Amino acid sequence: MTPESLGIRLGQNVFYGLNRVSPSDLHKPDMLHTVYLGLFKHMRDWIQGFLKKHRRLEAFDQVWKTLPPYPGFLGPKKAYRQVTQWQGTQMRNLGRCVLGVLALALRQPGSAQLIPFKRAPGYVRALVDCNMMA
Repeated sequence: MTPESLGIRLGQNVFYGLNRVSPSDLHKPDMLHTVYLGLFKHMRDWIQGFLKKHRRLEAFDQVWKTLPPYPGFLGPKKAYRQVTQWQGTQMRNLGRCVLGVLALALRQPGSAQLIPFKRAPGYVRALVDCNMMA
């Protein structure tokens, strides 16, 4: 079955000039296992260690608990550190809001914290952007 027989018209893309390469046959990431259980688990552990080192865990938890629900997003019922087993929906929600929560938790840094507090959101943003594109 070809894309044309399904009524799909493929335009020019990065694979257009390559013989025997169809975008529909390319690898698609397994979001649950690759991103949510792999990369996001690492990110959660890194964020928790970073916040603990800079004594910002309490601020992060306070912001985390105040997130209101809206369509497509369920607000957290527990503090960030109290969640022991993350479900798929919670992981998706984490990806949607972790950058904003982190930015609020890192407000008003001390002079020794300026550089790490400026870099940390960039690291998290790169992972969240990767997730959103996938």
